[in-house]
Amino acid sequence: MTLDPGRRRPARLIVAAGAVLAGVLLLVLAIPRLFAAIELLDARGIAERAQRGDPALSSQRVEQAALALRYALDWQDDPDLAALLASVRLAQAGQAETPEGSASRLAQAIEAARHAIRLSPAHPTAWALLALALEPGNARDPQFPRALQRAIAVAPYDPRYLNQRVEMACRHWHRIDAPTRRLAAAQIRLLADRDLKALAVLARRSYGLQPVRDALAANAALLDKFDAVYMAAP
Repeated sequence: MTLDPGRRRPARLIVAAGAVLAGVLLLVLAIPRLFAAIELLDARGIAERAQRGDPALSSQRVEQAALALRYALDWQDDPDLAALLASVRLAQAGQAETPEGSASRLAQAIEAARHAIRLSPAHPTAWALLALALEPGNARDPQFPRALQRAIAVAPYDPRYLNQRVEMACRHWHRIDAPTRRLAAAQIRLLADRDLKALAVLARRSYGLQPVRDALAANAALLDKFDAVYMAAP
């Protein structure tokens, strides 16, 4: 049976109209994602600068980056984005003008770090960020030593947050278990090879001289160098 030529044209028009409408719908749905992707790219750059403590960044730009990361997490449940958001909130807490503002940012950092951990339990930075966010107000909380131990264990040779992991380990040496101490000692030696002055400064700041000296004891020459740098440090 052949379709009447007079009826083919309306059918084709209906198909064409449907295709156009589908294309318009896809475009409408894609536009918000496109703008979100562009905004996220900018937010990542600002977040990385905030992590480094860039003084040229305004608090408004950092907050805009945090909101863009929060919005991006609504579109995609990505542990790296959640960890990046935690790092931004942690940086904001350090720059807050009031104790209340700092506590609020720390709570947001804790929430974001936990989100990253739920998505990726062995995330290389999320546990360190959680420990850093918990320490100022919740160091007595049983969750803090667990977060610190996991931060030391999940990525022992990851250079990100190495100094912070070592400093927290030295400060809370009595609260971490023996296997974690051994891992922390290895990280102390790693930092000694990379930046002996930074190790001396954080050992003094954390009252962690003894754990550091114990970790370096097997290398007499390195221990002597550390002692000299430690004594010369302000």
